[in-house]
Amino acid sequence: RLLRVLASLGMLLYIGVGLASLFAGANFLDFDVLAEQRIEGQHLGLFLIELSIGMTVAAIMMIIFFAFAERGVRP
Repeated sequence: RLLRVLASLGMLLYIGVGLASLFAGANFLDFDVLAEQRIEGQHLGLFLIELSIGMTVAAIMMIIFFAFAERGVRP
């Protein structure tokens, strides 16, 4: 259950960063508007996107692993 929540939070963070860009008047995932200075916005946006992708992929990989591990070993 925790892994599903983590995967969902990663997806929501990704979408949230994109929507923050849209609400700031830029394109989806245009990081320039996320901070006062353009470079800081790009750094912050890229960090948040990488964090969200990492969370989602790690959670999904563990879900798949545990699904296979639960099947047990057949003789």
